[in-house]
Amino acid sequence: MTGRSWRHFSVFWPFMVSGLVGPAVEVEPSLGAVDDISVAPTGRLARRRRSAASTPGASSSEDDDDAASASSRSSVGDVAGAWHDGCQAASGDDIAAPDEGGSALPNEQLAHSSDFQDYFPNMPVHDAYLETFCQAARLGGMLFGDNVADATAITEETVKDMEEAAMELGVDSIQTLYGHVNTTKLHRLVMHLGDELRARGNLWEGDTSVNEKLHGSCKRMYKRSNKRGPGVALQMMRCEETQSAVIRELCDADEDVSGGGGRTHSAPNGPGILSDGASDGSEGEGTEGGLRSSRNAPSSSFPMVSGLGTGGSSSRPPTTTAQLSFKGRGQRVSIRELCRISALASVGTALRMGDQDWVTQHRTMRIVARFEWGAPPVVQHLRAADSFFGKPCFSFVRYEDSAGHLRWGRMRIILRSLGDNRRSCAIVQRLRRATARPGCVLTRYGCVRLAWDFDDGHSSHPALELVDAGRVLRAEDVQVDWYDLSDRLGLRATPSNKQNSAAERRASRFFTNVFYPWTSREQQPGL
Repeated sequence: MTGRSWRHFSVFWPFMVSGLVGPAVEVEPSLGAVDDISVAPTGRLARRRRSAASTPGASSSEDDDDAASASSRSSVGDVAGAWHDGCQAASGDDIAAPDEGGSALPNEQLAHSSDFQDYFPNMPVHDAYLETFCQAARLGGMLFGDNVADATAITEETVKDMEEAAMELGVDSIQTLYGHVNTTKLHRLVMHLGDELRARGNLWEGDTSVNEKLHGSCKRMYKRSNKRGPGVALQMMRCEETQSAVIRELCDADEDVSGGGGRTHSAPNGPGILSDGASDGSEGEGTEGGLRSSRNAPSSSFPMVSGLGTGGSSSRPPTTTAQLSFKGRGQRVSIRELCRISALASVGTALRMGDQDWVTQHRTMRIVARFEWGAPPVVQHLRAADSFFGKPCFSFVRYEDSAGHLRWGRMRIILRSLGDNRRSCAIVQRLRRATARPGCVLTRYGCVRLAWDFDDGHSSHPALELVDAGRVLRAEDVQVDWYDLSDRLGLRATPSNKQNSAAERRASRFFTNVFYPWTSREQQPGL
């Protein structure tokens, strides 16, 4: 796997693995028969239940069904006598040589080994694998400077934390689960990561894409000669001629620039074409005229970018959401029409508006995100659209309620006005904190377990709340609690094929993705 694939995929690994890797299911001893011939059992097999004695902590009555539906932990004793380390005496040798399998897949005796009990005490095997993937995602975020206040500097304390995290991943987890995995990448990660960071000051992705791109002109010359010459000698001659011609043109251009502009050059876009893409209707217009056209062009043709203005000065980037404009074409819709959608049946109550009132609906909201880890604010685009590139898109957000408390929710409608009152706001489906499972690995790494919030016990859809754009802190990446979903509906259950009912919405659980890189350092910073 390349560094770029690791970058975009490792942050989702823990949630994909959760609930998929676990102990073998118990097979019923009775078999079916067809024409008096025994066949394998069919249907869904029951999963093991979590043992109450082996799970520390207590859960609230609200989520007792979650704790009861989780798979059981295996309580094992010391079976070191039945599990040897592979060290056997060899004839002719004075010292016993271990016979190691090396990177073999684990078997059913893994949970009974002494190493597993030392590094993963009182933990089932599937949680040990989930712990490994969380360690990998955390280490990747540390290497790329994800979600830190200052991503441009690496301190000695940070390097030591990376070395410790790499040791935990490579030695404590991978070698415990897979044995002694002898790979150069794992060795470099565990033994030489700190030295590499101290010597270079950064850790870029080790690929040759930049250097290969610089060789593009040479490759094009070789490709051209390779199709027109029968021999290598002729190919080399033609490459030499083309390269000499390019160098000669560059030298002539340098002489013209140093000579004071004795010759007139055409504009970069060609003769008769101004820099803004409009033709002036004449031939032979010089570069100076093109530059004058660029300076005198209206501001609408050349949008100013922060730090890239022609005069070296530009407007400062916005620091608050109130400084952003919310222009754009919206759709006027009445409250009566919105209430026809089952999920928005109580939108009139949330807006405190009647059926005859109307609002202006939009698809996108811009905010200045505020990060709790102290990173500089940036502009984020939030969406609430039934079809965005062919699929529904409703952004999850962190926001503050009217009392200033931290909340989570999913944006359902983005509004630009409430009647004649211009207002940038959104209708949000509320989420609440849910009780975490005892010993949950994701919760230990900082992921928050969430559930839909309902107004009362008879509501079929989550509660709605009106949130101004200024109270939205930032976007949030929310993942499905696959452990809970597969435990209730089976391993083949997905959010798309599960039943869309009120009971399922009340039972659904989610996790915030603490590994998602909202802010990070550049992989290849410019010189």
